[in-house]
Amino acid sequence: MKLKPISPFVQKEFAEYERLRPMYISEGHFINQFLWEHYYSTRYAVDELALYLFISRNGMEASLAPLCKEKDLPEVFARIEACFYDKKNASPTLYLADKKMVEILTDAGALDNYEVTEDRDSFDYIYEADKLRTLSGRALHKKKNLLNGFLREYEGRFQYETLSWNNIGEIEDFHKKWLDERRIYDKYNCIDAEEEGVYRLFGNCRSIRCKVGGVRIDGELKAYTIGSYAPDIQCAFVHIEKADVNYHGLYNYINQQFILHEFPEAKFVNREDDLGQENLRQAKLSYRPLRLEEKFTIRPKSSL
Repeated sequence: MKLKPISPFVQKEFAEYERLRPMYISEGHFINQFLWEHYYSTRYAVDELALYLFISRNGMEASLAPLCKEKDLPEVFARIEACFYDKKNASPTLYLADKKMVEILTDAGALDNYEVTEDRDSFDYIYEADKLRTLSGRALHKKKNLLNGFLREYEGRFQYETLSWNNIGEIEDFHKKWLDERRIYDKYNCIDAEEEGVYRLFGNCRSIRCKVGGVRIDGELKAYTIGSYAPDIQCAFVHIEKADVNYHGLYNYINQQFILHEFPEAKFVNREDDLGQENLRQAKLSYRPLRLEEKFTIRPKSSL
């Protein structure tokens, strides 16, 4: 296979393969892969069946879940195996496989020589979009109170705004401040990698299709978020969300407003994983997800 970098100009090619089967995991979509390309040294290849993703980190080479039709998963997995045998004379390790892929490969007998383990820290949080828009119901009563508290305390001082890449300078400045304050919570030492990915997105913003929203307080940007939309599954993906924690309830406000304004047609929202950060996990669980989108690691039994 001819491996290629995930450049800002291949989003359309990715979209063609993303539509081949319903994929609710964030790694099945272009912007997530673009943001983390340098961290994982990700490269991709395509053929008539699939888009393949290969990673290399700390001397380890592996694959990610391919983008293909469900019926083609056994054959596509066999092709991934062939690539690893040709290159390393070894079976592949595959990270971040979605549950449907594991089920299909298991039923086909393709995983008889592999060990499958869940990767809880990488599970994505899937929400009903209408619940995030309205915060209705007893389960979200505390979230509604936090939002109302923000609206009262900063009445007349805030506004939500659909941002464009003309705002890139102030988004960049705010992002720097936010990162400096959050490094102490970085369990996987990936904040710097995220920063690299975000700035890479900023630097190529005019070539990439996505949605950007922000909140100003007293005219100054105090929160922003970046997302994308998969119309075939009616799911919005929130890839980046940053807010100044000194403004109580600001996260609640931008969370709601971003879905209201930028994805009015969405039925589902994927707010990605928690990377094992306990405070982030509790925050995401507190919004009462519809489900957790499970992900798994597939390893050859002989490697354990």
